Amino acid sequence: MTSTLPTYNTCFKMVFENGNTAKAVRIQSSDTVGEALAALQLTEPRPVIFVSGGAGGMSDKDKALTKSIVEAVCIFAEEQSAVIVDGGTESGIMQMLGDIRKTHNSKFLLVGVSPLGKISYPGYKNPNEEAYLEDSHSHFVLVDGEDWGSESESIVTLAKMLSGGGSHSAVGILINGGRIAMHEVYLATTREKKLSIIVLEGSGRAADDISTAFRTGKANQAILQAILKGGDIQLVGTVEGPEAMREKLISKFQQSP
Repeated sequence: MTSTLPTYNTCFKMVFENGNTAKAVRIQSSDTVGEALAALQLTEPRPVIFVSGGAGGMSDKDKALTKSIVEAVCIFAEEQSAVIVDGGTESGIMQMLGDIRKTHNSKFLLVGVSPLGKISYPGYKNPNEEAYLEDSHSHFVLVDGEDWGSESESIVTLAKMLSGGGSHSAVGILINGGRIAMHEVYLATTREKKLSIIVLEGSGRAADDISTAFRTGKANQAILQAILKGGDIQLVGTVEGPEAMREKLISKFQQSP
């Protein structure tokens, strides 16, 4: 392990202990996401599924239900040759996505976007490490930033740019999540070239805050008010299972270009 950081906007390779290799690039901010995609040779627009959130506070039963739904998302991505974009670390939903991709030997691209100040990866040991990059992703974009959430703008920008700014289908999925996930949904639903968001109702925390506000029409937080006002929000309940998520994805992809 070293502490040497890669050059900006230059593709480099990671080799994980499980034998997986991933292409990666370091960027300064969301302003250079386009350069990152060029370095990763991902400039051709394609369908995108942006996944935000986590598994905080979930029971084992909830995690099992959620994993079956995440598996349905991965199978759909494989069928549609869609890219899945997430936070890229070994935790919660991101770990599920990587594990499922590996188990199914899937070929869909799984792109993790993470703050460089918080993570380590093969070849780089961060003295301030709080997470390790998940070892079954295909690509990573590492954003200069010392705090969790400093990558949020880049995640949403990358999802929109990968889809060609709307020339291909682009849908977000919120599962559980906290303050940062809520902010990512805000960025996705209130900025130019808005993304539709499927909220997994019953998964807890931010997802349930949004689903409750959506159903009641009542939102005390300004961020919730903005999401409800500007966003195309769809709900899928954890108890409805994988098929309900699949049907919602099919519906959203058919509506998009």
